[in-house]
Amino acid sequence: MIEYMGRAEDGPPAVEVRAQAWLPGPRTPGIVYTHDLTIMLLENSGALADANVMLNRARQLGWVETSDYEGWAAPCPGWETQLSGENLVVRQPDGAIWYDGTLPATDAWRAAAQEAGQIYHFTAATGDANLVVEQIASGQALAVVSTLI
Repeated sequence: MIEYMGRAEDGPPAVEVRAQAWLPGPRTPGIVYTHDLTIMLLENSGALADANVMLNRARQLGWVETSDYEGWAAPCPGWETQLSGENLVVRQPDGAIWYDGTLPATDAWRAAAQEAGQIYHFTAATGDANLVVEQIASGQALAVVSTLI
């Protein structure tokens, strides 16, 4: 994991995010997002303004800790996912794009997504998908559910 520290007024740098299809149950299509950069922003005084920009932004948009199952058991209003072939587009409630890239997925994953009509999204403060899955189980990851359109 790489750390980036910058001035709060400059905002975060562009980050390469990877999406991995995950099917923890026969009717539970999930996507695990990982990135190799932890972004911390500092005030001009040098004081820490934000210790993890990516996770805090997700929280502001409705993502909740995986330990709070009630908070993410149903689709979060405004979160929408489109999947065409291997191209995945995920939109935030404000209409901005959360993710636009590839998602190689099995036929079983695609069938589960179509049947469920919703997608479970997960991320954590790690760049390793296997560690994110561990953090999901321990309640330390973040989750949101989108509607498949």
